Amino acid sequence: MLLSLAGRDFLTFREFYVEFSEGMNAITGESGAGKTIFLKALLTVLGFPPQWDNVNAGSIEGNFVVDDSLSSKLRETGIEIEEDHLLVTVSFTGQRTIYRINGRMVPRQIVQTAFSDRVEVHSQHSSVSLLDESKHHEILDHALKGEESLTNYRELYGEFLKVKREFESFSVDPAHIEREKDFLSFQISEIEEAGLQPGEDEIVEMKYTRYRNAQALLDTFHELRELLKDGDLSVYNSLNDAVTIVERIESFGYGEWRENLQVALEELDSLYSKVEEERGSLDIDDEEFTSIENRMTLIQGLKRKYGDSADAILSKLETFKEELRSLQELEERKERLKRREEDLLDKLKKTGEILDQKRLARAREIEEQIRVHLESLRMKGAELKFHLRQEEIPRNYGTSRVTMIVKTNPGMEFMEIGKVASGGELSRFLLALESALREQLDLRTIVFDEVDSGVGQRLGAVVADKLREISQEIQTIVITHLPQIAQNADKHFVVRKEQFGSNTISSIEELHGCSKEREIEEMSGQIPD
Repeated sequence: MLLSLAGRDFLTFREFYVEFSEGMNAITGESGAGKTIFLKALLTVLGFPPQWDNVNAGSIEGNFVVDDSLSSKLRETGIEIEEDHLLVTVSFTGQRTIYRINGRMVPRQIVQTAFSDRVEVHSQHSSVSLLDESKHHEILDHALKGEESLTNYRELYGEFLKVKREFESFSVDPAHIEREKDFLSFQISEIEEAGLQPGEDEIVEMKYTRYRNAQALLDTFHELRELLKDGDLSVYNSLNDAVTIVERIESFGYGEWRENLQVALEELDSLYSKVEEERGSLDIDDEEFTSIENRMTLIQGLKRKYGDSADAILSKLETFKEELRSLQELEERKERLKRREEDLLDKLKKTGEILDQKRLARAREIEEQIRVHLESLRMKGAELKFHLRQEEIPRNYGTSRVTMIVKTNPGMEFMEIGKVASGGELSRFLLALESALREQLDLRTIVFDEVDSGVGQRLGAVVADKLREISQEIQTIVITHLPQIAQNADKHFVVRKEQFGSNTISSIEELHGCSKEREIEEMSGQIPD
């Protein structure tokens, strides 16, 4: 419920403050006084600000009652409200419009979401939810809260969309998939047939290098053997001669020299053995060298295609295998999704049929209530029906599209409610709908902008009574030209304008007693002297 609305430097209003009744509130004033601008101020705190071209700053502030439903809705957006009221402040600063909830800056969309199902504004032939065909199913669904078929349909449709989107993501040409599979199979086979081992490229390259330089190494090893031990002037022979000489003086205290020479001989023997071992390892035949050369060529060919090392090639092999597995599973997964989509589609159609039956049953009850309200609004013989038109495929709202159709007089054809030509008839249809549905909708406030448009003085009292009836359960704010509505209101406000040079200044004030009586008399055309 809207407790109050205040503004400063908002279009033609310099400053205003209005406290609303929880029942019926009437706003009157001559044409052009600023009633539409006041409505814009109200729409602003609901998240729909006007285009602000004024270089001067302005502001609007709306104070709302907080209940569990609103608190929960805001909590879902990350806003915790501990107070029992909600203050929406809108500041206009040049080209910027800033929204705040209880002092906290918030995106405008959060405000729109918070009040989307709580405050409804009816303007003449405007795109309100009751005239929006895409929302007509919501009227029946509000009356079917807790209905199992409605819950099941929504869950099934959510899963259906998920499966459908995943299935449609498989847009690859089957022929392209087969080509990819064939090429991957060839690459995998080429690497596997090579029998490559981790690090093998380094080992083969080392062997290949050694074998290519084997003769040079053999010549070097032969020279070393001659120098170390095999030649007449070898180090080995020289060391042995030195041992013989030292032995002649060993008794004079030079025994340690002999031990040093013996260690040198042992080290020389060890080095000689290593040279012999390396020389023996280079004794290869041409067949073995050709085998190593061929292996080297094979590995180099794989490295040019798949990686710069044996380990990189083997890693690529695993990647190819994983890609092949994915492609092999692709068609199977696509087929599974297709079967799942068909299964969900079948379930949606069956659940949708049950939901249609439930909606139709509830629709007949609501239609009867609306008929009664239309009669009380002097539209005897007028009817409103909920028409269900079968859809080719299930939609988010069901397997049938719900449309409200009406006829204004007996014998006439039914037409869509939005196509009703007479403003007065449309106004009364809306009032009948609101009267019948006020317990089904989650509304806390309804705003009627000139709901009496097209309604003459004769029907004024009837329309006023219906508005009064609605306001018993839902806060009602009515911008009107009918004195009967103003007379029945719990609070009556008047919008006036004054001319100051080239500037028009609007103001709004609450009327009481004599001032209220005078305004109603003026609205009735009974202007006192």
